[in-house]
Amino acid sequence: MQEADSIRYSTVAITLHWLIALALAGMILLGKTMHDADGRPVEWMFQLHKSVGITILALMIARIAWRRLNPPPALPEGMAPLEKQASHWVHIGLYALCFLLPVTGWIMVSVSPFAIATVLYGAISWPHLPGLPELALETRQQIYPTIETVHEWLSWALIGLFVLHLGGAIKHELSDEEGVLKRMLPGLFGKTRAPARPAKGAVIAFGSAAAFFVAITSMPALAGAFSGGPAPASVDTSLPADWAVDYQMSEIRFTGIHDGNMFSGVFEDWQARIQWSPDDLTANVVDVSINTASAVTGNQLYDNTMDAAEWFNIDAFPSATVSLQAFRLEADRLIGDAEITIKDRTVTVPFVFTIAYEGDAATMTGEAVLSRAAYDLGQQSDSGGDWVSLDI
Repeated sequence: MQEADSIRYSTVAITLHWLIALALAGMILLGKTMHDADGRPVEWMFQLHKSVGITILALMIARIAWRRLNPPPALPEGMAPLEKQASHWVHIGLYALCFLLPVTGWIMVSVSPFAIATVLYGAISWPHLPGLPELALETRQQIYPTIETVHEWLSWALIGLFVLHLGGAIKHELSDEEGVLKRMLPGLFGKTRAPARPAKGAVIAFGSAAAFFVAITSMPALAGAFSGGPAPASVDTSLPADWAVDYQMSEIRFTGIHDGNMFSGVFEDWQARIQWSPDDLTANVVDVSINTASAVTGNQLYDNTMDAAEWFNIDAFPSATVSLQAFRLEADRLIGDAEITIKDRTVTVPFVFTIAYEGDAATMTGEAVLSRAAYDLGQQSDSGGDWVSLDI
């Protein structure tokens, strides 16, 4: 058989092969370098590592479906039977690892004591595997090291098979045999012929990958729809109130520090009842109810993490409340006691504020500093404030 008689893979198969190969090479590099000099994980690298891993999983679904619909060309007749068997099993091993590595990584982040959300490429929320985050902390702490070890062993197995695969391709290309490497290159790069039969099934192959992706990313929304979702914020409107809140001009904002950088966000759903008289500070009362699921920072990773059980735990505690009372003037400062309840834990802290009147409108601007440790927020993964400041 002449070299010009080599039949190359289809364009889709070639594209998927090289996309997955490049993605795997990037994953291996990220996996070995995503800690800083002090051994701390570099967050953006971890998120990118997870993003590429899920992308590989989706591409592999498309590749398997495409291969079933478009069988690859037969191996060259000049290859020894043992070499053909070796090539066959190396391919099976590579395909298996391309599934097992993302899946074990997915299990890892789902049982991780750190409970960090996964946001693909900073834009698409990817849920944890159902049931795993709800396991007891002690159970997850036992599972995590084992899965981490398995994931690492699988990565080394992938490196080994990758070396065998590449070495075999180069060996056959440089020998007197027909060669196989050129068949996985576009026609411009080798003397090959296009497949005899036209390719088919692109809609099925890529539709399968898209369906998998959409199904998984839709899981949280579907779960929320069936559960009814967190209840909106509300206060007892039967109690007396003599001020109306202009919600369009008002906000409840929170700020803190994450990994040395300031972050800020707002609660988009809250209600307040205000009974206020400037002539009798001690008689004034302000009650606020906040829908904790409405916290928005502009960073999808932060938003998803705050919803988790370790933080606001919005499924069990959909709202937080604030009761402002005992207002007084101290050293020319207006102060009230802010009785704040989050996750059924109530702490009273000073609320320092100013209030300005203009006609029949009043503008109150104030601030309270909370200790997240007092509310059991993030105490499993970051009790010492190494990542997120303890004061918010």
